[in-house]
Amino acid sequence: MQPESKFVETDGINHHYLEWGNPDNPKVLMFHAVGMCSQIWSFAAKDLAKNYHVFSFDLRGHGDTETPEGGVTFMQIGADTASVIQALGLEGSICVGHSAGGMSMLIADSMFPGIVGKGVLIDTRVGDSPMALLTPEEQELRMKRTLQKRIIWENREVMYAAYRDRAVFKPWADEVFGDYIKGNTRILDDGTAQLKCKPAVEEEFYENRRNLNTMEVLRGLGGDYMLLVGAYDGAQTAQDAAVQHLIREAKGFQLKELGAGSHFVPMEHPDLVLREIRNFID
Repeated sequence: MQPESKFVETDGINHHYLEWGNPDNPKVLMFHAVGMCSQIWSFAAKDLAKNYHVFSFDLRGHGDTETPEGGVTFMQIGADTASVIQALGLEGSICVGHSAGGMSMLIADSMFPGIVGKGVLIDTRVGDSPMALLTPEEQELRMKRTLQKRIIWENREVMYAAYRDRAVFKPWADEVFGDYIKGNTRILDDGTAQLKCKPAVEEEFYENRRNLNTMEVLRGLGGDYMLLVGAYDGAQTAQDAAVQHLIREAKGFQLKELGAGSHFVPMEHPDLVLREIRNFID
């Protein structure tokens, strides 16, 4: 099942999204992490579209959504999420978000309580930035490597081969990795492949996340949430202060440990994540 590629303009920005399934079915909205794209959800969306009308959005500065002048912040992507939901008349829908995509949902729900009906958060850190798990030296190296990302490749096949055995990508399922390469690049007139998300945009999101106080931002949420977490050192637990804060602020909240995977568990174990999404929303 191939999705339709569409755009909606809100607040002066042209937002891109992919759409699968029967418009008469209940709505599922999907949001990706920093450095990803709407197509990263294709594996799950194709299955969910059997029963749901599925939308997957590109965050600002990612995929085919515009990158406005003046920088990017998490509060902006939260406002973007709220604006596209309102523009398309999708208030109260089921929402699924990985990492920053989940944070965009939470911020939107704090701005307009109830705009998210049920929300699946997949390794969305609801307290300190994920960067807090790294030493200052590791943080500096992460930023440096992000900015040094190669933007132009001879073609997608060369990029695929260069990325596939890197430590972060090696555990990813083949289909999801293929969607990542295809969705994250555009083919230029000379046949070369260009990264859609500029390294400077990615680095700016990471830097902005370090200064985001979620205890102040995430209040009065109207949605019913489930947080899925991978199995790695530093993963969130129900005892974390930030998780306890979300329990108090959300209409409903539960945390489930998946027992497998890293922060990138939707890409490493897409079947497992899809099953848990369905268990929560079906």
